[in-house]
Amino acid sequence: MQSITEVQPKQEATMVRSSQASMPIPSLRSCCRCGTEFRSSSRELVCPSCRKPKLSRNLSFREKQIVDLVKQAKANKEIAYELHLSEGTVKEYLNRIFRKLEVRSRTELAVWAMSLQ
Repeated sequence: MQSITEVQPKQEATMVRSSQASMPIPSLRSCCRCGTEFRSSSRELVCPSCRKPKLSRNLSFREKQIVDLVKQAKANKEIAYELHLSEGTVKEYLNRIFRKLEVRSRTELAVWAMSLQ
């Protein structure tokens, strides 16, 4: 049996090639949406910048109403009652607002709303 120090250069090259064979090699691809080139080791057809959804930061009338009520420290149930919506709809609106404004919590949303005044 050979020890590690007795490995021949030819055997070493074979060992390196076999370890690399299991790892996919990133290839240069062209994005099917914008045409820019990007590297990918899988079959992705869209570049990372096109995968991220483009959202406008403009809030709709209803979203502004919800932000105003969150600023007043109202719970989802209270917001739903006041706007004649279901709690689930209020949650959906809040998730959409969080994504648009890039905030992670109701507190951040309230601070954002207060800073506009």
